[in-house]
Amino acid sequence: MWVIKCPVCSELLEQLTTVHCQKVHGVTKQHVIEQYGKPTPLFMEFAAKFAESTPVIRQRDFANSQLLTDRIRSRNRKFHSDR
Repeated sequence: MWVIKCPVCSELLEQLTTVHCQKVHGVTKQHVIEQYGKPTPLFMEFAAKFAESTPVIRQRDFANSQLLTDRIRSRNRKFHSDR
């Protein structure tokens, strides 16, 4: 699900609607877009910041997480060392 920010009031919305624009701002949706620009999706802002600060996952860490997942999901417990 994408969340957007209203360009006028910065309210978080699933989508910019005519009802929101008319009730809150007293103008049409088209007028809001023309005057203030398109609403910005918050996921894109978050993803951009997250991509800059995300460390690279090492091969060993990935393999360990896969082995742990296999052990947790195993039905016959063949991966457990205690048996």
